[in-house]
Amino acid sequence: MSKRIKKNFWRFRPLLTETLPYELPVIFGNDRLYYSQCRSLDPLAKPLIDKLLRGWRGHTVPYSYGVRKDSDRTTQLGLVHPITQLEFCDFYARHESSILDYCNRSEYSLRRPAAVAAVYVASLGALNDSVHKTGEVHLTPEGSEPELSKLVSYFAYEKYNLLNKFYESREFIRLEKKFELLKQLDISKCFYSIYTHSITWATKSKEFAKKNKGAHSFESSFDSLMQRSNYNETNGIVVGPEFARIFAEIILQDVDQKVQRLLAEDALFEGQQYSIRRYVDDYSVFSNSAEIVRKIESLLRRELLKYKLHVNESKVRDYHRPFVTNLTQARADTRTRINGVSEVLVSPDWKAATAASSKQRHAIGGLIHDLRVIAKRHDVPFSSLSGSLLGSLRALSRAANKSLNKGSTVSVENWIFATRSIIDCAFYITSVDLRVRTTYGLCQLLSIIQDGLRALPAIGGDFITHTISEELVAVAKTSLIAGEQTPGEDSVELFNLLICGSHLLKQHFTKNGQVEKILDTLLAGDLTYFKYITLKYCYLRDPSYFAKSLTELNQRAESLLDCLDSIKLKSERFHLLCDYLSAPDVDVARKRAVFVKRYGGTPSNAALTKLGESIGFTDWTGMELTAFRGRLRAEVLSPFEVRGRRVVHRRRGACHAGADGGQPVFTARR
Repeated sequence: MSKRIKKNFWRFRPLLTETLPYELPVIFGNDRLYYSQCRSLDPLAKPLIDKLLRGWRGHTVPYSYGVRKDSDRTTQLGLVHPITQLEFCDFYARHESSILDYCNRSEYSLRRPAAVAAVYVASLGALNDSVHKTGEVHLTPEGSEPELSKLVSYFAYEKYNLLNKFYESREFIRLEKKFELLKQLDISKCFYSIYTHSITWATKSKEFAKKNKGAHSFESSFDSLMQRSNYNETNGIVVGPEFARIFAEIILQDVDQKVQRLLAEDALFEGQQYSIRRYVDDYSVFSNSAEIVRKIESLLRRELLKYKLHVNESKVRDYHRPFVTNLTQARADTRTRINGVSEVLVSPDWKAATAASSKQRHAIGGLIHDLRVIAKRHDVPFSSLSGSLLGSLRALSRAANKSLNKGSTVSVENWIFATRSIIDCAFYITSVDLRVRTTYGLCQLLSIIQDGLRALPAIGGDFITHTISEELVAVAKTSLIAGEQTPGEDSVELFNLLICGSHLLKQHFTKNGQVEKILDTLLAGDLTYFKYITLKYCYLRDPSYFAKSLTELNQRAESLLDCLDSIKLKSERFHLLCDYLSAPDVDVARKRAVFVKRYGGTPSNAALTKLGESIGFTDWTGMELTAFRGRLRAEVLSPFEVRGRRVVHRRRGACHAGADGGQPVFTARR
């Protein structure tokens, strides 16, 4: 018999894959919110959860925070209020067919929803290691529940989940064979510039939108929901969640169609005189005629302007065949260099625990020097290489672990030498390209190294542990200094470094004098939600030692939870309340007092205990910090990429797992 997966586990899946930004603290996730809507709740907790999540249908204010885009720029992301996130679940359920229809109208798009995905993948690692993210709270599945770590995006996507994959694809090579010229353009501040009412212009027309302002339709519902999620703003949409990319995709597909029709009127046809490819807001224009390229650019600018969108002049690039950039060459050289290290780690003599030769030691020990030379030689920033490099370093670390023979002194020495080199490279990359995504990659890498440490004698392990601690402290100090230039704002990059060190090294990290100074500096500044969960997570590694700091932190949190209307309106306050109520260090009577003051009633202490177990967004234990999870970035996977694997089809109202008891495989229906 197949195992039925209840309808609600599908209906609320957008909470896991569509409604959150990708760049978040590694201990943050929506698992408990998801389960609170899918499971039969404890009767003591249910009325309290209903009070938290029901009864508010007005607009909400997202929690706005900045993340580093590069060394000079930041991007403001928005964490949408959970009450509004639930509305997006309803919207997806009602309008999934319309979303697919309006996202299937352009020949130019490289990243679009193509089908509704069914259930989840058997192995995320088999698909794409780059989407893995650590640190979301994990609750053990019960009965017919899906395993959350296997879930991917609500929709299956075509064709690419990263722009670089297009540039490295056979499709790109075919276009290069056919066309001599390439022009690249992108839209300046696309998401911040989108006018929410323009969704109706894209699906109907501007005239229709003006004549039917009160009509209930897909586009009016989407417009209204995007406004309510963002303080009722019509200029600009919340940045970060997948639903925002879908909103933009519908609008830009209309631009694509209009440009294609105008070109066809001049007997210029896609795939013949030209080709256009668009990845979200990045355009690539191919042709053999400079005049045609100029005409296409002019039409694109004109049609974008009708939506109040503009081309980013600083990023316009022209290329002649072959379309090989400095970045292309740098990536090729780094792959070759990494492969050289990999060959050493899998060689028979290395596995046989033979003392490393001078050539092998140079191949491993000289890695960081050679990577720096490659970046300099090709004049490319490390931010363009860091993601793939950290992925390669994780693979090297796994190979080193696999070759480790703890009974051989030579093998242990080889492992320490290789791991030290990997650590040096990883922290150099993180230091020069300190972004949230690089902290994810670093956390993953250090977790893999920790697997090897468990097999080492204490003295060898102490050396590596000390090295990791010193490097983490150094990068954290640099991040803190950079953050002090923008006081009162979050530094998710710093928060992830502190969480990673606290998780891996426990109180040996948090009680380090320099780390304590960093924590004290954060506590002394303005309190934000992400700062609250980061500080508390670090303090909970040794709650007795940090008892005074925990008391101060909780008192400051309580002072921010002074008004029920503010909690219902502001995403930051709502998240803060839920994680205050779920925190293990706060006495249940104190939690009860805070809840009653805001929501009224006479809930028992037992009810508050059950509530704390059912809500919250932070994994206070850190038990799942080393689990590789891939939920926040939508996995772009064609329905046909699952050939050769056992497939599970989604039926309306239920999903079915395999009868043989194995893991269901991600697939899709048209």
